[in-house]
Amino acid sequence: MTDLLAHRGPDDAGLLVDPPVVLGHRRLSILDISPAGHQPMASHDGDLWITFNGEIYNYKELAEELRDLGHEFSTTCDTEVLLAAYTQWGRSSLDRLNGMFAFALWDRARQELVCARDRFGVKPFYYTVVDGRFRFASEIKALIIDSDVPRIPNDDRVLDFLAGGITDHTEETLFQGVLQLPAGGVLTMRPGEGTAPRPERWYSPKPADLRRPSAEELRDRLFDSVALRLRSDVPVGTTLSGGLDSTAVTAIATALRGRDGLPPALTFSSRTDDPELDERKYYQHVLEMTGAPNRDLTPTSDGLLDDLDHLLWHMDEPFHSAAVYGHWQMSSLARSEGVTVLLDGQGGDEALAGYAYLLYPGLFFSLVLRGRIGLALREARARARVQGVSLLRSFKEFVKVLLPNRLRKRRPPAWLAPGSRRPGAPVPGRSLLAHHTYGLTVQPLPMYNHQLDRNTMSVSLEARNPFLDYNVVACGLALRPTDHLREGFTKWTLREALRGLLPDEVLGRGRKQGFSTDEAAWIRADLGHEVEATFRSPELAARQYFRPAELLSLLERHQHGEQHTAALWRAFVVERWFRLFIDPEAVTPPPPRGRFRVDTSRSARSAIVRLDRELTAEAH
Repeated sequence: MTDLLAHRGPDDAGLLVDPPVVLGHRRLSILDISPAGHQPMASHDGDLWITFNGEIYNYKELAEELRDLGHEFSTTCDTEVLLAAYTQWGRSSLDRLNGMFAFALWDRARQELVCARDRFGVKPFYYTVVDGRFRFASEIKALIIDSDVPRIPNDDRVLDFLAGGITDHTEETLFQGVLQLPAGGVLTMRPGEGTAPRPERWYSPKPADLRRPSAEELRDRLFDSVALRLRSDVPVGTTLSGGLDSTAVTAIATALRGRDGLPPALTFSSRTDDPELDERKYYQHVLEMTGAPNRDLTPTSDGLLDDLDHLLWHMDEPFHSAAVYGHWQMSSLARSEGVTVLLDGQGGDEALAGYAYLLYPGLFFSLVLRGRIGLALREARARARVQGVSLLRSFKEFVKVLLPNRLRKRRPPAWLAPGSRRPGAPVPGRSLLAHHTYGLTVQPLPMYNHQLDRNTMSVSLEARNPFLDYNVVACGLALRPTDHLREGFTKWTLREALRGLLPDEVLGRGRKQGFSTDEAAWIRADLGHEVEATFRSPELAARQYFRPAELLSLLERHQHGEQHTAALWRAFVVERWFRLFIDPEAVTPPPPRGRFRVDTSRSARSAIVRLDRELTAEAH
């Protein structure tokens, strides 16, 4: 299991064999890169053992507080601080942690295994119980490599993805019986328990207790968040697109490093051949303003075809868009340039109300409920002017939130097999706050966190998300609807907070553009040939999910100018997933291909030697 996750931790490996518990770990050294940070790590009295993935950003502040309470530290890594915090405060220590984490902690005295995950699920934690044995891992592949764990598709979740392009919206995965600990969740296992108990929530998003949140308050919290996430004993870089979020992180990081007499961090960008999608014209303004160095690349359909199975292997589950490949290439580029920590803008839309399609219906509902119909109409007109969304569409979105939940779900597409039931994700509430929280906890943030973690960790790179600092999120939730959406612009308060830090060309962008690749054009070219061959294959015809003739018709219409990229991609990638994970007798990784690869073979070999020594010592 741990060898299969060597990409997540090429620097060190370890095992604890302490019946009835075995803990394994792969280490990516970020803080205190000396051997002192080896895991699994024990508390000073030997009663607690932990395997921990992630970072506790406020570990220095916690260490000072714990020293005052009598604790001593022999390392400068956050793992030792986490152990001391748990020793001092027990489970309530989770509330004091500012970070991203998934860990399993074996308490010898209590004979219990405590498993916990960070507030927003930035770091993954999967588990399954088969024949009374509890297994857990950072990635699904490390569970299903065990032949005792069945590889059976979860039909409900497969259909959710095919019909709506969503994953990670429940605790279930696309593998039957493989679950994920929810964000902000904790569970405890004890010897002899045949099934895993229901996880408990130790955290749920809630607004900050602020009398009147302001742009200045948000700006201060963002600066604090980025400052914490710049802490590292290895090189740090940032991603940079032309949107508000990554440009904000880059600008703030540059300002903070400048205060410390450091040059701007290296930035990384992805481009496209489509001038309508290419964002260089925007992020070039940021580069000129900050003086940050940049490396960019342009993903291609040939590269995608070469790398698809390898990328899908790292994802464990199908992914909704070929844009994921573009980010993976950018992560690979960063690692090849010697960067180990990458600050990313992910989470800005979820924290600060950036999804117009998700949040405008809630805004209209909130305004109408307060009798401010005139303001709702003015905002709808401003949205049409700035974002190009018609008044009719805004009206339809508003009416939809008034419908009963059962009528708010879409019908299954025609290319799904007759009788295919689509359970779907739960629908959001009607207010803007309900829509806002939905984006953080149901969709799309859990899916995006999954993809970012695999993209970066597949090349031994750690991603950090300043917008997902719980203090930033709490500030965003405390803002009024009109503080977020005003005059046709999303993230109004964030724009105000960033004035003077970002160029007007970025601050004044009205239409949101997600991280993009040329996948629509790719399907009309080389990728389309592979898609067609897949749709005509006997393997796809034998699946219970598809109507191949309808898929081929959809593909033909796309080739003639209609836009069906999302549906075609989902059907194609699900079939590839089946052939990689479900159909084979044994799960084996495909050979790596592509431009950028990190060679960890030497460290992997040395880690195996250490594992052998540890196992031998435990046996004696």
